[in-house]
Amino acid sequence: MEIGIRGQKIQYEKREDGICITGCGGEASVIEIPETIEGIKVTSVGAYAFAQKQEVREIHLPDGVREIGRYAFYRCRNLEKLGLSDGILEIGGGALNGCRPGQVEIHLRRGKASALKSIVEEVRFAIRATLHYHREDGRVETAQVLFPEHYEEAVENTPARILYTSHHGSGGYYRQCFYERKLDFAKYDARLPWAVADETPETVAELALKRLRFPVGLSDRARESYEGFLRDEGAAAARFLIGEEDTEGIKFLLKKELLDGPALEAGIQAALDSGKTALVSLLMEERGRRFPRKQKTFEL
Repeated sequence: MEIGIRGQKIQYEKREDGICITGCGGEASVIEIPETIEGIKVTSVGAYAFAQKQEVREIHLPDGVREIGRYAFYRCRNLEKLGLSDGILEIGGGALNGCRPGQVEIHLRRGKASALKSIVEEVRFAIRATLHYHREDGRVETAQVLFPEHYEEAVENTPARILYTSHHGSGGYYRQCFYERKLDFAKYDARLPWAVADETPETVAELALKRLRFPVGLSDRARESYEGFLRDEGAAAARFLIGEEDTEGIKFLLKKELLDGPALEAGIQAALDSGKTALVSLLMEERGRRFPRKQKTFEL
C-alpha cells in the first residue's frame, strides 16, 4: 500500500503490532514519517525501506517506532540527519551501511537509554548528537555531544610477518562511553586528553563548546578542563565558530572571557577573511572593551 504525504510516497503494510514502513518514493529530500497511517500507529521501519535513496538528506521517525530493520538506510549516501526517539534501543544490522549521517537527534521520554550506542558503533565518521531529555516535570534538558571520526587498519610487521591493528582518531574511545545503552557523561568527559592528543584543536574546541553550552551531566571538574583547553586554544575555538557562523557561540566565549588578546585578534582576522562583518564588529567591540588602546601623549 502507498500513501502520499507532503511530496513523499510512503509504502507500508499493516502488521499485528502496527504499520511497518516498507519503502519510499518521490523526490523529497526531507522525509517525516507520520505518527499514524489510516489511524494505526507506525511502529517499525522494514529492511531496506530507504535503501539507496540518494536524494534523501533527512529522515525523521515518530515516537511510536520501535524497530529499524536490517539495511534500512543502506547506501543513502547523502543522508545528513536522522531523527528518532528512545522508543528504538537498537538498529538493525547494516542499517547505516554506506551512510554518514553527521547529525543524530533523539528525544528521550522514557529514561536515558537510546539507540545512540548502536548508531555510533556502526558509523565511523564524525557524528554530532543532540539528546533531548524530557523530564517528568515537563522540562526538557538538551545535551550536544561530538563523536569524532575514527578508523582502524591492519598494519603488517613484514620481518616478523605479524599483523596488528592501528587505531586512528579518538572516536573509538568516545564510542565506549555507554552503559546499558545510556551515554555516561562522566566517562565521555574523561576522554578529553585522548581528543587533545589525536584531534585538531578545532575539533576539540567544538567538542568542548558543545559540553559547556549544553552541560547535561557536566561536573565542575570537567567544566574546568574544557574551559582550560579553550583558554589555551581560543584562536582555534574562534576560527571554528566563525566558520560555522555561530554568533551565539562567539557570544558564549566572550561572556566567559575565554578569548585572550591573541585569540581575539585571530578571530577578527578569520572573520575579516570570510567577510563576516557582524562578527568582526562583535569581536572588535570586545577587544576595545577589554584591551583599550592607550592614548598617545606628547610632552613639549
